[in-house]
Amino acid sequence: MAMRLSGLMSGMDTESIVAQLVEAKKVKVTKAVKAQKTLKYKQDAWKALNTKIVSLYDKALGNMRFESAFRKKITKVSNSSVVSVITGEKAMNSVQSLQVKNLATTGFLTGGKLPKTVKDVDKDGKEIDVALSGKTTLGQLGLKLGDGGTGSFTVSADGKSTNVTVSESTTIDSFISTLQEIGLNANLDAGNGRIFISSKASGKDNDFSISANNASGFAALEAMGLGYGYDAAELKAKYEAEAQIDANAEISKRSADKLKELTDSRNALTTTRRQLLDLTINLNGKLVNSGITLDENFDYDKLTDEQKAQLNTAIKEVVEEKKDTDPDTAKALSTWVSDWKKNANALKKVEGQLDLSDTANIKLSEAAQKEVETQVKNEIAGAEEALRWLEKHDKMTDAEKAEFATRKAAGEDALITLNGVAYTSDKNSFEINGLSLTVSAKTAEGETVTITTEDDVSGVYDMIKGFLKDYNALINEMDKLYNADSAKGYEPLTDEEKDAMSDSQIEEWETKIKDAILRKDSSLSTISSAMKTIMLEGVEVNGKKMYLSNFGINTLNYFSAPENERNAYHIDGDSDDAATSGEPDKLKTMIANDPDTVISFFTKLASNLREKMFDVMKGTENSSVLTAYDDKKMQVDYDDYTVKIKELEKKLADYEDKWYAKFAAMETAMAKMQNNASAVTSLLGG
Repeated sequence: MAMRLSGLMSGMDTESIVAQLVEAKKVKVTKAVKAQKTLKYKQDAWKALNTKIVSLYDKALGNMRFESAFRKKITKVSNSSVVSVITGEKAMNSVQSLQVKNLATTGFLTGGKLPKTVKDVDKDGKEIDVALSGKTTLGQLGLKLGDGGTGSFTVSADGKSTNVTVSESTTIDSFISTLQEIGLNANLDAGNGRIFISSKASGKDNDFSISANNASGFAALEAMGLGYGYDAAELKAKYEAEAQIDANAEISKRSADKLKELTDSRNALTTTRRQLLDLTINLNGKLVNSGITLDENFDYDKLTDEQKAQLNTAIKEVVEEKKDTDPDTAKALSTWVSDWKKNANALKKVEGQLDLSDTANIKLSEAAQKEVETQVKNEIAGAEEALRWLEKHDKMTDAEKAEFATRKAAGEDALITLNGVAYTSDKNSFEINGLSLTVSAKTAEGETVTITTEDDVSGVYDMIKGFLKDYNALINEMDKLYNADSAKGYEPLTDEEKDAMSDSQIEEWETKIKDAILRKDSSLSTISSAMKTIMLEGVEVNGKKMYLSNFGINTLNYFSAPENERNAYHIDGDSDDAATSGEPDKLKTMIANDPDTVISFFTKLASNLREKMFDVMKGTENSSVLTAYDDKKMQVDYDDYTVKIKELEKKLADYEDKWYAKFAAMETAMAKMQNNASAVTSLLGG
């Protein structure tokens, strides 16, 4: 806003004079602003009401128009502690007998008790006691396999078997992580000093097993408390025999066996190489001057990119030439490079384990011989270690032996009989003929649980009651809005008017306007009357005209009904309705005795009401689809007010500027007159 200094020469309060002149012109702006605010109140009121109208249209009526919504079933069981049932749409009315023979269980292994503390070494090399944790190694748990010794066992889970290898340095965390990767749940409970393992799913087919592949593997499982289900005497005899093996004799035997195995493999691979070379005869003419030599020393990886391209092209040409005359050779040649590389790598691996310096006396390489010796020594050491753990088993108390015997719980399937027919499941749930059964306990010996499926009278009753509750709430609100007290003389407040009032006075004033904003609204009357008409009209059922009153559903007496609730419907005998709770419940009786008539009537009533509401809300030039008022026109009017207000405010500002300009001109003229008078006085010697 520009700063104005006025009245300096005239002494007049031009600010006040201009304000009074402008005030008269400001009335148009104020009226437009108030009209726009009133329209906004009306838009907001209709948006809120229309949401409730559409909700009734979409939800209650959208559901009730289909017979399937009424065809509800309910299932009761004689012993809910044994089974719970969810009734599906396709369930049949029936009385069935159930016995639960077995519950589905998850394979579970409870590890034996581990020590609460284990030995460790601090930074100074001093032995200390530390608490059992995931970082504890199998060596700290007492496993002694020697340097390089490993234990092996097989874990079967998720339909596959996995070989697991551990050593003294393997940590509990590492072992648990391996089991989790295999597909098991595993955890160390350090507080109780046990490892727990379970299948991820219940059922017989989802069970798991852990079995030792060698004596060291057995000892490793025992160290972690995970041994179960073995015959101690049988294993003791087996491991005693392994521990007493003559190491030198066993090494000699295994060395000879391995040498023969490797020699046979080398001979076979050499023969394969010769056969592969035989396939290259037709390539020679195509590889002249290429620098490629296809002999026993051929190495594809040492070729240049250009040479590789030449060889691959030559192979493709020969394959093409022979595909009709010699298809077997063409097929073999098409994979020649990959087969040669595969054979070369295999031969290299085999020869790496042989000492070929004396072709007349081939023997194992030093590394291979050492591997055999280490393997035999570790097996003997493992057997001795296993015997040490078996000695602990012999010293178990009766209670410890009893715990050991039950350490592993097998995963089992659930087994039930329904009407004498057996069903199994890997879970404790069954889907049978429209019923979802979840069993939670076995039936007692000779016990039979009765499962009764029947029409859900209460469900149908509650659906109708819920619809009437929603309808009544909406129609009562419509009547209240339409019949609201007049707010004549009340208009939206301007900022200046609000400044002169307290917050409570402002709230009371605006509430008065908003409460009456839809009073006698024509759009409200249209949708309300349409809904009331359909509810009053009858519905033809089996050639007979029926009304809500035939089902014990009526409006209250005009004089006893609360104001603006005279179009609400009440169910006779409804225990939640103080006005009609003492009456006989005709609706519930009809649902029980003649459900088809009830369903037919209310599906048709819902369809008729929904169709009528859509006719009113189908959308026009002035309204959107599913809108009971002229939302488009209101928005256009609102936007027009915005433009109009801006134009009026500009005219008002121009009018104000005009008067300030006039007063400024007057002040300027008076200043000139004063200057002229001063000059004359000065000339006259004044």
